[in-house]
Amino acid sequence: MTPQMQAALAQRQLIMAGLIRITLPDYTLRLCDGALATWGAEVFLGRDDRYGAIGAIDVISETVGDQMPGMRLSLLPPSTTAAIDLATADDQGAPVRVYLAVIDAATGAVIPDPELLYAGEVDVSELELDRGSRTLNMTIASVWQRLLEPNEGAALSDAFHQSIWPGELGFENMTGTVIKKLWGPGEKPPAAALVPQLPTGGVQRYL
Repeated sequence: MTPQMQAALAQRQLIMAGLIRITLPDYTLRLCDGALATWGAEVFLGRDDRYGAIGAIDVISETVGDQMPGMRLSLLPPSTTAAIDLATADDQGAPVRVYLAVIDAATGAVIPDPELLYAGEVDVSELELDRGSRTLNMTIASVWQRLLEPNEGAALSDAFHQSIWPGELGFENMTGTVIKKLWGPGEKPPAAALVPQLPTGGVQRYL
């Protein structure tokens, strides 16, 4: 936390608020669990005219485990059209940030800087309809799930080689190597490598 926020938390009376920012492809949704909070040029509202208000949010806590942390966020959209708009495939992967803020009671401004509690992205959204109510349940995936995606780094192959140097055919006919090539960080290659025995019965040599 910043010194300003630590000093604010030490006061006997303080106003705290949760802030949520969802950066959609065509709109940035800024919501808070209070009436209004301003953070620099950003304004977080208790109810957004386009997408409604916060209905519920999972408890966020710091733990150590072997699972990616996920989160559920429920919004109360003003119309079914707004809910469908939030649940489109284009919104999947939209960045989500959840902050804990201390509010200046005199100005309504956020004391810099709020603490980032969760960083994730929109995964799946489900619309739940009941008599007289409409809830959009959003599953927010952790940004750490990106680590589970296929490795798309540098590869010692003809396709990757030509993607950087088009027309350079040095790897075109390479289907395998007896001596492994070190690529990127890792163990230091051996000083000597064994050459397979010749079919004519020749002796083994070291390079």
